[in-house]
Amino acid sequence: MPSYKYTYFNLRARGEIPRLILKTAGVDFEDNRIEFNDWPALKASTPFGQLPFIEIDGEPFPESMSISRSLAAEYGVAGKTSRERLRADVLTEQTRSMKEGIYKYFFEGDANIKAEAQKKFEEEIRPKYLKTWEQAAKDNASGAGHLVGNTLTIADLAMMDTLDAVLQDEAFKATFPKTYPNLAKNYNTVTGIANIKKYRESRPQTSI
Repeated sequence: MPSYKYTYFNLRARGEIPRLILKTAGVDFEDNRIEFNDWPALKASTPFGQLPFIEIDGEPFPESMSISRSLAAEYGVAGKTSRERLRADVLTEQTRSMKEGIYKYFFEGDANIKAEAQKKFEEEIRPKYLKTWEQAAKDNASGAGHLVGNTLTIADLAMMDTLDAVLQDEAFKATFPKTYPNLAKNYNTVTGIANIKKYRESRPQTSI
């Protein structure tokens, strides 16, 4: 088995999916978490001056989704067929698009711009995506709580990661199971997987 060293900020954000895939598969890897204060001194030594990147047997590879797709294929969570792989990839990319709406207000320093961006996210972006994903989960009702097919895929992991961010809104969290019952079932299915449950309980607690 190859050796892995995965380097990203001490956040979930744009870099959590590779961690989730490796943890789900029970693969040992070095989870190298960088604090923001240390980043300027390290940036020049990283591939393309960006995070995340993964070192496989010492060879570095950047780009979070390229890493994620490679690991998903390697460890059996990409989808069983070409159609399943496409469906899983579409859903995964949608979660990334939706989270950009979160980042726009989360990392914004101007209070007025931040408030406007958060309002747009809560009133427009969040319901648009969640409605689409609820329908996807409903359409795959025979999938034992999965979004694509009847086994775990990268889409389930990406969805859980996104919902972890969205459900920090306590008022929204209270209404989520009733408003999006099929998506809630998916979330509960994935968070109940033993390796994922263990990782979620032990990983550093970060705001996003």
